[in-house]
Amino acid sequence: MKICELIASDGNGGLESHFVDLCNGLAAKGHQVNVIVPQNFSGLFSNEIIIHHLHLNKSRRNPLLLWSLYKTIRNIAPDIVHGHASKGANLLAIIKRFIPYLCVATIHNLKSNLNGYKKMDAVIGVSKGVLAQFTHPRKQLIYNGLDVKPIQHSQSTLVDLCKQSIPRPIILSIGRLVEAKDFAMLINAWQGIDADLAIVGDGPLKKLLENQIESLDLSSSVHLLGYVNNASSLIKSADLIVISSKREGFNYVMAEALLQQKPVLSTDVPAPNEILPKQFLTPPSDSNAMHDKIEACLADLDSVNAEFETLYNWSQKTFSLESMVNSTEIFFLNISKAK
Repeated sequence: MKICELIASDGNGGLESHFVDLCNGLAAKGHQVNVIVPQNFSGLFSNEIIIHHLHLNKSRRNPLLLWSLYKTIRNIAPDIVHGHASKGANLLAIIKRFIPYLCVATIHNLKSNLNGYKKMDAVIGVSKGVLAQFTHPRKQLIYNGLDVKPIQHSQSTLVDLCKQSIPRPIILSIGRLVEAKDFAMLINAWQGIDADLAIVGDGPLKKLLENQIESLDLSSSVHLLGYVNNASSLIKSADLIVISSKREGFNYVMAEALLQQKPVLSTDVPAPNEILPKQFLTPPSDSNAMHDKIEACLADLDSVNAEFETLYNWSQKTFSLESMVNSTEIFFLNISKAK
């Protein structure tokens, strides 16, 4: 199958990692994969992949961008064009009537404008929550997959980073310091908890969170560790992983934690709310509920781990890169046959 994969984002987060992993995985299965990407995507793809660089940072209605995209796709002449995220979907939606190929888009998060996705021949969602936003005759749930490689863990890493003088549980939270992750709520919830909270990540709210920690006199128990390369290597040395987000499409930290057999406590957001046991969910923005759940988990961590045992086993298959690539391949083949 000849596949054209399109992404307009120029970041370096989970979306971009997902895109690269999927493209490399499809190419490894013998498909001819062309990628249309911004200029900054280089050195990330396998040698089998054909790369087309476009200036995708222009407006999605920019005539030169749309003409360049149209010509590139027509020259590739793929069986399927697969756009990622809102800009990828909207670009395809604008030129779709001029290209005689199946157009698919993956929705990665909760969105207010879904018009681009509705015009696709088929839609993939990374969680049930993002797919539930709209109706479409041909949509498919495919969870993001991770390339599960052996991770070098240091049991003393988090202890050292938190500068513990007295051994006690360490709870880990990972993410950008932005409003959507709601670390302010999590810090409020930490009052009165006899454990260390390690928050890994950087972002524009760092100073505000530092001030909040100081004003609540939590400097000895709440630690902003900043950006850490390969933050997933810290998961194994934590006792519990916490997700405090106000909204999500899919949470990679949850998947990484379950693959490393660490329990996860989360706010009630996609996809944690369709995967985690209900007793490990709290309402978004509710610091009191989060406080009570953390205390309950810390009271008996052995029982918490026992409750996650079945989920750990399920995650090994569901969140593998192989599962994601295989599911995408099958979906592409099915919609091609049904065309």
